[in-house]
Amino acid sequence: MVQPPGFEQQGMDGQQLVCRLRKALYGLKQDPRAWFHKLREFLLATKFKASNADNSLFVLLSGSKLVYILIYIDDFIITENNNQVIDRFVQDLNARFSLKDLGQLNYFLGIEVTSNSDGVFLSQKKYILELLQRASMDRSKSTPTPMISTCKLSASEGRPVENDQLYRSIVGALQYVVITRSKITFSVNKVCQFMHRPLDSHFKVVKRILRSTSGFCIFLGGNPIAWSSKKQQVVSRSTAEVEYRSLAHVIAELVWIQSLLSKLSVPKTKALVWCDSADAVAVARNPVMHSKFKHVELDLFFVREKVTSGILQVGHVPS
Repeated sequence: MVQPPGFEQQGMDGQQLVCRLRKALYGLKQDPRAWFHKLREFLLATKFKASNADNSLFVLLSGSKLVYILIYIDDFIITENNNQVIDRFVQDLNARFSLKDLGQLNYFLGIEVTSNSDGVFLSQKKYILELLQRASMDRSKSTPTPMISTCKLSASEGRPVENDQLYRSIVGALQYVVITRSKITFSVNKVCQFMHRPLDSHFKVVKRILRSTSGFCIFLGGNPIAWSSKKQQVVSRSTAEVEYRSLAHVIAELVWIQSLLSKLSVPKTKALVWCDSADAVAVARNPVMHSKFKHVELDLFFVREKVTSGILQVGHVPS
């Protein structure tokens, strides 16, 4: 590493020396990775298993004991079904690493957590209020919807904003708010398309306009646990192809969630995927290869494989 200011030393020939580290030092770019590996070694040694769905999730399942640990750098969420087990584990963890026990979970990375007999609830009221203050909108009147249906955004009409850094900062924060406010997903996706002043050729603009928007929402026990609204990365040849690519996208997310639930020892049943495209549903159920879908065979076989294996079922719902 480069010598810290005020402590520089030079070699015998006057060349600038650098320091050779004997261990990780706080503040270097490789420190988070070194810390995670050290913590991971400790957890694996105490019979925890790392989740294949999320490297930051560790699970201990031993008889009737069940402990979950979710890690974000040096912040931990620990939950279990036995208070005595978690107390012993926290003592062992504190003996190996110096830590501070903040007690019952109520706030984590800008997300407020409350729990009662009906379940666990997430919100971002504090984060949103701070965001409103940053945007000088804390005294503004509320509106019933995040975007009116007739709104059409243009990359060429109007004047540039005075502070483009503030714009990007606010929009980036809104992307984080989407975690608990799924209804603004589409609107945030639209404003994210104008982070920079457009400099592309007309051809690139046309290609971008031709791209379609995919969206989905996944429910578990009547509660939304995952959602998305974004532009597809390819230009499709037909409406049916657009819908089928979107179907493949949500099924990929669903397979990942099922893997995560399996690691958490949550019983799972056959998932039902509702799609508003009758053509896409028909293609997913039909084992015959359609000529107009040959160029999307990877998505085609992926969806059919999951349907055939009985992992999920695809049904049609009118839009």
